[in-house]
Amino acid sequence: MERIPTHGMNAIRLAEYAGHFAARHLFLVGDLRRPNPHPFFRDPRVEIIACKYEAGDAGLYHWHADVTEYELVLEGSVSYVEAASGALHRYGPGDLTLVPAGVCVRRMVDQPCRTLALKIPSSAEKIHCRECHRECPSRQEPAEENA
Repeated sequence: MERIPTHGMNAIRLAEYAGHFAARHLFLVGDLRRPNPHPFFRDPRVEIIACKYEAGDAGLYHWHADVTEYELVLEGSVSYVEAASGALHRYGPGDLTLVPAGVCVRRMVDQPCRTLALKIPSSAEKIHCRECHRECPSRQEPAEENA
C-alpha cells in the first residue's frame, strides 16, 4: 500500500507496520513492484528494509550487478560468507556492513537479530547460483543452460 507523500513532513508510524513483522523483510521505502500489506514510500533511488531474523534464517548466495547494500545491525548478530573466498564475517550491534555491487554473499544467522538494510538504487534484481555463470567454489546449484 503505497503512501503518497504530501507537502512537508511525512511519516509511517510503527503501529502501521509492526503487525507485518512475520516476514523477514519489511520493505518501507523503494521502487517496490510486489503488493505490500503495509504502507511504504515509493523511491527508485533507495530501498530501506527492516529485517528480523531468527536462528537458522540463512540466505542463498547472491549478488547484485548494480546495487550496493548497506546493513546496520541493531540487535543480535548476523554473519556473511563471501562466495569467492569462503571468508566468514560476523557483525554485531552497531556494525555497519557494505556489500558492493558484484560481490556474492550468503547470510547466516545463528541467533535472533534485527537489522536495517539499504539498497542503492532500489532494484529487485538479484543473481543466484542458478543464473550465475561465474566460476565459483561456493556454487550451490548448477547454472541454467540457456540463461
